[in-house]
Amino acid sequence: MQVPWKGKGKATDQDFEDLDPIITYRHLHSQNLGVRDPLRVIALCDSDAFYAACEMVRLGVDESTPLVVLQWDALIAINYPARKFGITRLKKYNMKELQAKHPELKIVHVATYKEGERQPGYWNDVDTKTHKVKFKICKRVEVEINNLDRFG
Repeated sequence: MQVPWKGKGKATDQDFEDLDPIITYRHLHSQNLGVRDPLRVIALCDSDAFYAACEMVRLGVDESTPLVVLQWDALIAINYPARKFGITRLKKYNMKELQAKHPELKIVHVATYKEGERQPGYWNDVDTKTHKVKFKICKRVEVEINNLDRFG
């Protein structure tokens, strides 16, 4: 990407004049939306807390129930009700203390492949020495969401 200013130069209003474009009749009837077309839209599909939402559906948990998804010692997904407690992915938590502080919080470990088992499962005794994680289904759905622009 080429930046119109270099080094310590500062951006001016002229550098951003295409942010409020004039839309003409020609734009409305154009069949080709180029990168400079003012009608071109970039959409963001927010998949924030997506994994937590998937686990809520799998478990049949009410949408108001605070839920976090754990992978080993890290929280990898936090639903919106759990965020109201101030829980974030950026902090390290002691899960027993977190559960004691918020008894209504549901803590779910991701599905793992247990040594000797052919299918992934949800186990109470997860251990990095005997279990492996594979996000095949969630990753496939995430890729589909990220590729929505291919469908028009």
